[in-house]
Amino acid sequence: MAITRRQIIAAISVLYLLALTIIGAFALHTAHAYSQPIPDILCALTVALPPLAGVALETILSCHTHLATKGQLQTSRIFQVVVLFFITYETVLATLAGTHISPSGSLNCALRERWQNMFRVKDGEGIRAIQDAFQCCGLESVRDMAFPFPSASEGRDADACVVAYHRDRACLDAWRGQERQVAIMLLVVPVAVFAWKVSSPPPIGKRHSRR
Repeated sequence: MAITRRQIIAAISVLYLLALTIIGAFALHTAHAYSQPIPDILCALTVALPPLAGVALETILSCHTHLATKGQLQTSRIFQVVVLFFITYETVLATLAGTHISPSGSLNCALRERWQNMFRVKDGEGIRAIQDAFQCCGLESVRDMAFPFPSASEGRDADACVVAYHRDRACLDAWRGQERQVAIMLLVVPVAVFAWKVSSPPPIGKRHSRR
């Protein structure tokens, strides 16, 4: 049986959307593993976008083909509603992702707030993961809320990280750079899904009736 053009397009679309889903999943993992101040819901919705868009468009195209075989091809209101929904979905995701690529001054506030919260609740695992990933100590200086945490009872002061790991740089710049990288991935996914939808054949045609 010969492979049709639609089957080829469908296979390419599956691979394309799968790649975008993997990008979104990697962004979600990175943001979570390194305590980035990027909402988990933003990452999760970005991961869900490619498969949702693929299933929705394929369902509409299949319905369109079924109607065409009966001579009932017509402009689909459902298609228009679905397109509007996904345009809104993609715009919201892209806008929210863009706020994490903004100038460094505005990013620093969210990063510092997240680090302060981890320091306040003694989340040593979270801070250590960041310090180990970037071979750094502390946030804005090597003594700034670094792990291991200062402890008078255990004889540790604010430079315990430097003493233990012999690191000489703070984490803020590298951590901020990673936030931007994650945000760029989260921005690429909705933009790429939009481009894919634009290049897909819409189920729109003239009204026909059987006689």
